[in-house]
Amino acid sequence: MAGSEKSQHAIRRSTRLPLEVPVRVTSLRADFPFSEPCHTTLVNAHGCGLISPTAIAGGIQVRIEIVSAGRHTTARVAEVVPLGGEPETWLVGLELEIPGNFWGIEYAPADWRVEEGQEAMRAAPSEPEKQIPAGRRWRLTDISAGACYLESAAPFSLGTPVLISVRAVEKEYVLEGVVRAAHPQTGMGVEFTRATGQRQRAQELIGELTSCREVPRIFVGRKEGKGTNELDNDLADSRVTDSGPRSSEPRDFESDDPLLDLVRQGPALEAEQFLRDLRAQRLGNRLDARIEIAVPVLLAGMDVKGRPLDQRVMTVNISRRGALLEGIHGMLREGDKISLTRGRKKEEFLVAWVAEDKSAAGARIAVTALDPNSSFWDDVLPASSEAGTKGASMPGGTGD
Repeated sequence: MAGSEKSQHAIRRSTRLPLEVPVRVTSLRADFPFSEPCHTTLVNAHGCGLISPTAIAGGIQVRIEIVSAGRHTTARVAEVVPLGGEPETWLVGLELEIPGNFWGIEYAPADWRVEEGQEAMRAAPSEPEKQIPAGRRWRLTDISAGACYLESAAPFSLGTPVLISVRAVEKEYVLEGVVRAAHPQTGMGVEFTRATGQRQRAQELIGELTSCREVPRIFVGRKEGKGTNELDNDLADSRVTDSGPRSSEPRDFESDDPLLDLVRQGPALEAEQFLRDLRAQRLGNRLDARIEIAVPVLLAGMDVKGRPLDQRVMTVNISRRGALLEGIHGMLREGDKISLTRGRKKEEFLVAWVAEDKSAAGARIAVTALDPNSSFWDDVLPASSEAGTKGASMPGGTGD
């Protein structure tokens, strides 16, 4: 948009975080009166993007108020983009007149350190500034190249796309993921997406944390989905949908990443069982060693269109509570329930993930037993040897 290039640059000169903050935006120009409740879609030290039900005029001065925190500041409208819809909405870019951590984020990115910013956080005289609820504080306790576990009294729900900012040794690492296991009042397990360079960032972070043993500072925000050009540009590489990560790169189910395996099994495990397994991994014990073996089983369930599935498939590998299956004809989704029958044994399983690449021989899926004490594979599993994890327990985490 003409005239917005300079302002847009100003808004983007500090790290942006996808964060929903309820705010009230009020015009300070007498000839253009309005006052609307809105929600931000992303924020940084220099401004924010938000969705407005009103087409705000570019360049005007507005007041932004976080009512729940008793804070307000002023900003100027840098850009307005129509989003269409019925009723129509607009994406509005606002530039703070005094940069700073107006949003009250406890562990803000390093480049949010703007001296003038403290003047921007003016508390309303009648209401003292409120602190961030303790439930939204995070502690990283376990991490591998493919997943992590974060303790929090208020974790996000299953399937939520999230952005994780970890600050350690004055460096910041940003990782994208999807919540695969959620335990109220305890924490959540996150599987990292396959965005470009993400695995390398996770490995670099593990190296930093294991070498210096510094307690990292964490910010976790909900990652916005598609809907605006701004967010499409920011998040195009993550390929996250409501059902989880999507990428042209196949997920490495066969990799030796027991933390990732456990996080994927999350929905099928009781919280107590999950946390016991998590503690065991911190001690270097892998409870579910996988073995490569082809075993025929009967799969029954319903496909995405409600049609019954009843077919013979083969295992690629198995563990005590799960298996990788191939030869599936029919579309299944992550989270679907199926049953497997082998001889006189029959048990229910949860679909943990579905491979996108399909061959004439059929698709591959990974499943995990709904019963944490499953004995479905016991007679074909040899005495398992414990495998060590390639993850890391964090300083300050449970079990240290």
